[in-house]
Amino acid sequence: MTPASKPVSRAPGISKEIEDAAWFVLGPALQGKPSALDGRTHSWTTEAATELLQRLERGVEDSKAPMMTNLRRNLEGASREARLLAVELLFLQSLPLAHEVKSLKVKRARVAEAASWLEPPLQLPEELYRDLTDHGVIRDRTAEFNWTIWDQLGWLCRFVAHVDKQPTPVITEALKDALKFHELAAGTPDDQPAIRRSIEYLAWPGYFEPVVADVERREIRDAFASLVGGAKGDSEEDITADIHRIRLHLDEQAGQRIDWYSRQLVGQWRKVGDPGRRAWLLRTHHDSAELLAAWQDEEKATLDVEHLRELEPGVTAGLVQRAVDEDCKHLGYVEREDTKTAVFAFLTVMKPGDLALFQRAGKVRIGVVLGEAEHSEDKPRLRRKVRWFEEDHAIAEAPRHVQRQLSTPGIVVDVTKVVSLLQALLPAEAESDGEDTAAPESAVEPVPEGFRPLSEEFAASLHMELEPLQEIAGLLEENRQLVLYGPPGTGKTYLAKHLAAELAGDSTDERVKLVQFHPSYAYEDFFEGYRPDKTDDGHVSFKLVAGPLRRLAEEAAKPENAAKPYFLIIDEMNRANLAKVFGELYFLLEYRDDRIYLQYSPNEPFSLPDNLYIIGTMNTADRSIAMMDAAIRRRFAFVELHPKVEPIRGTLRRFLEARGLDPLNADLLDALNEAIDDWDRDLMIGPSYFMKGAAQTPAGLRRIWKYELMPLLEEHYHGQLNRAQVEERFGLEQLLGRLAPR
Repeated sequence: MTPASKPVSRAPGISKEIEDAAWFVLGPALQGKPSALDGRTHSWTTEAATELLQRLERGVEDSKAPMMTNLRRNLEGASREARLLAVELLFLQSLPLAHEVKSLKVKRARVAEAASWLEPPLQLPEELYRDLTDHGVIRDRTAEFNWTIWDQLGWLCRFVAHVDKQPTPVITEALKDALKFHELAAGTPDDQPAIRRSIEYLAWPGYFEPVVADVERREIRDAFASLVGGAKGDSEEDITADIHRIRLHLDEQAGQRIDWYSRQLVGQWRKVGDPGRRAWLLRTHHDSAELLAAWQDEEKATLDVEHLRELEPGVTAGLVQRAVDEDCKHLGYVEREDTKTAVFAFLTVMKPGDLALFQRAGKVRIGVVLGEAEHSEDKPRLRRKVRWFEEDHAIAEAPRHVQRQLSTPGIVVDVTKVVSLLQALLPAEAESDGEDTAAPESAVEPVPEGFRPLSEEFAASLHMELEPLQEIAGLLEENRQLVLYGPPGTGKTYLAKHLAAELAGDSTDERVKLVQFHPSYAYEDFFEGYRPDKTDDGHVSFKLVAGPLRRLAEEAAKPENAAKPYFLIIDEMNRANLAKVFGELYFLLEYRDDRIYLQYSPNEPFSLPDNLYIIGTMNTADRSIAMMDAAIRRRFAFVELHPKVEPIRGTLRRFLEARGLDPLNADLLDALNEAIDDWDRDLMIGPSYFMKGAAQTPAGLRRIWKYELMPLLEEHYHGQLNRAQVEERFGLEQLLGRLAPR
């Protein structure tokens, strides 16, 4: 049959195929016509919705059984109208999701299975999935879709009944005006924002966006509000209107409908360092067994905020800090700081889809956060909906670094560092609703865990021996920090860059970053600090800017990157005041399992991820490493790169042989370094001067000798040898004379 006509003003969104498929079902349903699935049954009625809702509210016979098994049991003996409505609602609930367990194959199989329960079984119309691909459009935090499907089906039933009870003019207006449709949907009892916003988008893609999580919507609005003259307000309607105005502005600039999750846009609104799914250890103030039992029974987690004024979700750290300082003066300093961290995390940082944990009697219980924060009506507490799983896990059996994270003090503790290990403890049905789904094929070759092995081919490309390179790699993997030091021209930076790229198996430089220290380099440059920023009205303000270490550390700390090594190369490391640059990070260089509170982010604990490796380079001719801070010496392994020691010894000769060039330059380098006294070994010259293209011609070699090497030697021997003596001892002609006859 032909789907109901669309209202003229219903402009398409970013996926016409998904929106058309949704309207194929929604159109007839909202206009009181028979179902598009069989062309004869009126399924969107109060009677059918009430019957289906009552069956959903019976509960499930087996909580560990697949979702579809329990749904089939609940629908046994149901009317055709209720069963057909279940098929339609399953279709609408999963259609727009972009999630690995909601691939097109799984979505279609689920709906087809429900359709097979009708008598006679229903053959799904091809219009439902025509031209659809595996890519959905809702790609933000979809935990509420994955773990509250029963609740969402319940809301959809109430929505159907609510629509059926409305006068015809109300429905007509809702089909002509997006805001009227919002009023209609929002009037459904017991609101569930995620599924409601999904339906609003499917009905009015020209106005609403496929962004359903409160935190994502607010981040988008706040990031781009200045483009449209600022935000209107913080109500849901205001934020929706703001995002709509912003999107129209960006559409005009792009010349097409923009996608909020495109690579170009998501980096502009998603907060820097957002690790994706986090894990939180939650504690009650007195480890109350009664309260923890209530958490499980009522599927929630709470945070006591007695004496504290009411703060809204998404509140800034500064407002939390001021509120706690003013309202909780009766608490000691440490308790106030713990309260600030806990309230800010619970209200703003924690998101649906995150893992939640609590400890009791030496065991840990894991759950999934499903709702935004809200205030309890009866007690001074904040509350979040949490789906707690049944199994407890012994803390003593967990890996040591997991135990350390779980022993971190605090009321709300960020333990995201071990989120991948915690996810492995989730029951299978928690991630897939109990469906047997094959893992999706990856279009990208998975990155192997740990360092990529070094090969003879790699060593040959550097003209070095493999064994010393393997020793350096092993030392780096064990210590996570090392320094390559040596005289000028020994290829310290060159080796650091190529070794890091090879160990990472990354040819894009996404996981290998380089910074260069200098005397004015400071903590604010390296980690984070306030920097001048020009506001839209032309005034100067200051904003906190992340430095290279923080940016790379937070990228490495993302759960999906846990098996990928990241490298930060610090060139000319000894040219900066290291104590000033590293600050409190000194501690983390030695204790990677611990966390610290930062001077510019006192409410946010920070740790260096285990998969972040630091390689420093030091030129011993510039400043002797004998003067290095003992704290740095203890935290870094030191590897000498010296012309007389492997892997540098013989590099130039192998380089020349590989290119079929005259070995004269290798003989000259050996003769030059022999002329330098052993006690001046830090000044001996490395092979890179002689690897330049200019060095392969007599004229070029003389220029290098005159303008690069001789000034180094003259400066070093100033006061010991005059210029004539330096020339006699190290001059090119003199060394060539000593080498003859060849």
